[in-house]
Formats: sequence, C-alpha cells, structure tokens
Amino acid sequence: MLAVYVENADRMMTYVMADHEGIRLTFADGRNGIVPFADIPGVKELDNIASLSLPNPYEIIIRTRSGEGVEIPWDFARHYCDATYRSKVEAIGALGRKALGQRTRRAREKVGMTQDALATAAGIGRVTLVRIENGEQSPRYDTLSAIANGLGCPIQELLIDSEP
Repeated sequence: MLAVYVENADRMMTYVMADHEGIRLTFADGRNGIVPFADIPGVKELDNIASLSLPNPYEIIIRTRSGEGVEIPWDFARHYCDATYRSKVEAIGALGRKALGQRTRRAREKVGMTQDALATAAGIGRVTLVRIENGEQSPRYDTLSAIANGLGCPIQELLIDSEP
C-alpha cells in the first residue's frame, strides 16, 4: 500500500475537541493525542473553557471563562501526539548549536583572539564561551550580540554560514 500525505502534514492540526482528559487533537498525517489540562497554563480543567477553536491548521485557541485567550501552537501540541517528535527537535537543536559554535570559533580564530580575550571583550565567562563554541550551550541573543561586538563582526556572520 502506498500512502501520501499533504506536505508538512505533521504541522497541520485537523481536529480538536475538549473533554474531561484534556484537549484531543489530530494532525493531517493521522497522529493524534491528548494535551492534558495540567499542561495548559490558565486552563487546568474542562469547566474553565468557554470556547475552543482551530482558526488555522497551526494553532488552537482556547477562551477561558474569565475571558483569557490561550494559544496552543502546533509544535507544542505535536509533542503529545508523536513520541519521536521531541527527540527529532532536540537533534536539530544540537546540530544548530554545533554549527553556531563552529562559526563562533572560526570567527574568533580569524581575528586572532584567544577565548580569554573574546570572553573579556564580550563581558562573558570563558567557560560560557567554551560551551558555546563546543555546541553545548545556546547563547541568548544579548550574549550572541556581545560576542559579535567583541569580534568586531556583524551578528549575521555568526548566524549564517558563509563557508561551504
């Protein structure tokens, strides 16, 4: 048997319903699951829901009885429908951290700075810089900006790989 799904069906929610267990949902690729109320801030139980909608395939909107709007994006919901999703996302994140670390190290070496010198120029700890360069830690935007400033390069040079 040959099956074909809509491209990016893993991102598209097609059905949503609230019951006593939580928010039941189905994706276009057939994956389904339940997001427990305990994991949805501001909702906590079925009686707190005034309305539930799926205005587009990528987000669920919950209106609480108190009038608060709670958005559940597709990627948050996907974790409850696909046991392999979290590991895939973590693997992609690890690759991104490693690539950012390599570009940072390359830029530092290109200007002839030591890790100590760059850490001092950026106002961060040397251990933090080592972890970033090794792909063990994702820097916050402010930290990444400080590293770029310390290197005297635009932040894009650290974010975008210009070498093949």
